[in-house]
Amino acid sequence: MAAASSSSSSIQTRSKKVAMLSTNVYLPDECWKYIFKFLINHDTEHSHRRYFHLKSLPLVSKQLLSITNLLRSSLTIYNPTCQFFHRFSNVASLDLSCYDGDLDDLLVQISCFPLKITSLNISNQLKIPTKGLRVFSKNITTLTSLVCSNIATLYYTHMLFIAECFPLLEELDLSKPTRFIFDKTAFFPAQALSLALPELRQVNLSRNSYISNELLFYLFKNCKLLEEVC
Repeated sequence: MAAASSSSSSIQTRSKKVAMLSTNVYLPDECWKYIFKFLINHDTEHSHRRYFHLKSLPLVSKQLLSITNLLRSSLTIYNPTCQFFHRFSNVASLDLSCYDGDLDDLLVQISCFPLKITSLNISNQLKIPTKGLRVFSKNITTLTSLVCSNIATLYYTHMLFIAECFPLLEELDLSKPTRFIFDKTAFFPAQALSLALPELRQVNLSRNSYISNELLFYLFKNCKLLEEVC
């Protein structure tokens, strides 16, 4: 009985010490954010491992889970799901280049969330998801970078469509389409396209079968501080 009483007392003492220690080392959310940001920034040389140090932290408490979710600024989606956006409300960069599903439907779902996405990658698709991008652009107006590389079939009208949806683009990548379809009998409004994207600084049109001198002229003339054309 004495041994059992002593063991119970020891457990209670340790529990009190743990409780006191937890109280003494309590840090507000803002302090944890600075600590986690330091861990993220410390690994900038290996961008693919940037959040590696934070993986086990959410297992400690719901408080740390909530904080680390808010710190994630980039997200890559492979499978059809939108549950991530309830957790990662501060996502600014979205990579859908390996997405396996209906991209139009996914973009429509994403547009329902109050996100401020500035960078979107929809490369490696059969076509430009015009339906999804139109809905996306009406609700998310912060996009400044759009990557649509390696599209199976790219129409020249897609350039005008993108300019209409995202007039604030600073970076545009339409490189390496498998097929570029251009109506030779139609008038290509190169000047109108360049005027529709006044903030454009960098554009990649490499391996497009239709790149005219006229288009390049107006891109350099009308786009703001254009730095690079590929």
